[in-house]
Amino acid sequence: MKLCDEMQIKGVNNQLIGKLHDPPLHLYKLKALMNRIPSHHPQYEKVKEQMAMHNAGHFGEKSLEFPLSFLEEKQFMIYHDLRISDGLHHFQIDTLVISQQYILIIEVKNISGVLMFDPTFNQMIRISEMKEEAFPNPLIQVERQRTQLQSFLSNLKLSTIPIETLIVVSNRSTVLKATHEVNAITSKVIRSEYLPTKVKSLDKRHTQERLSIKEVRKLGRNLLKNHEPLDRDVLKRFSISSTELLTGVACPGCSLMPMKRLHGRWHCKYCCLYSKDAHVKALNEYALLVSKEITNQKLREFLHIESISAASKMLSSMNLECQGTKKDRKYFLKVDHSKFGQ
Repeated sequence: MKLCDEMQIKGVNNQLIGKLHDPPLHLYKLKALMNRIPSHHPQYEKVKEQMAMHNAGHFGEKSLEFPLSFLEEKQFMIYHDLRISDGLHHFQIDTLVISQQYILIIEVKNISGVLMFDPTFNQMIRISEMKEEAFPNPLIQVERQRTQLQSFLSNLKLSTIPIETLIVVSNRSTVLKATHEVNAITSKVIRSEYLPTKVKSLDKRHTQERLSIKEVRKLGRNLLKNHEPLDRDVLKRFSISSTELLTGVACPGCSLMPMKRLHGRWHCKYCCLYSKDAHVKALNEYALLVSKEITNQKLREFLHIESISAASKMLSSMNLECQGTKKDRKYFLKVDHSKFGQ
């Protein structure tokens, strides 16, 4: 029996996707911080480097959708970007592939240059532009994820199913090497285009059904129920005060700020663009970086609005939940991810 026989879940490229590959919340926060930190700030380059790294990671994980589309049609449930707890610690899984016979944990690496796997010192060395840089051994990482997932499954009384692990290198230009134990490493570290072939070999190894379709559905519900996106305070992480952020509304055309509020519209003095809703992105960034709670006064300070009534009309038009009396009223902002692009 195929999983699709009893599971009504939208598929991508004929696959059953239990959780899509949405950009992580932390990446949105880094993008917002890049928009609000002055280029001369001492932490600017560090923030820029982190955003580039997280962008590359997300792109690498997204690129896995194509090779995954070649898996046996609707025999697998696929979950992207899961962060769950084993009861003691949270752990992140890039992609989890579930069948009735086995579960596959996939850790994606989108790193350029030469990757040298060194099992002696349990490290992965990146060699690029005559520079060597050490990273934690991803093989140790996925084995830890396997142990933690086993604990999670035990709590659901689903611990009989085998768990396989793979490191998938998504960057086509990356050169893969190993100091020794080459066979053991090549059995676990593969290029993304080889993934469908590797899964077929796992299918041949695991032929016994370990989970019923009902249990697969139960597992899927629990994964989604227990998923907790990483929500870091990026200002605290980079030791940046909210008072150091650039304020004002950025122009949707030239990105310069601040725009000026004139007769119910935003006007850019640099490119002369007019906009009715340019403030939405600014308030998204406020919610991501400062607080999801905002008052009329805080809004006026952040958007450079003088009129109390104009700020009140703006807040009312956004249909936000609020609390308190007129003087002390707090509004609860909602983040619109579409304003940040992909």
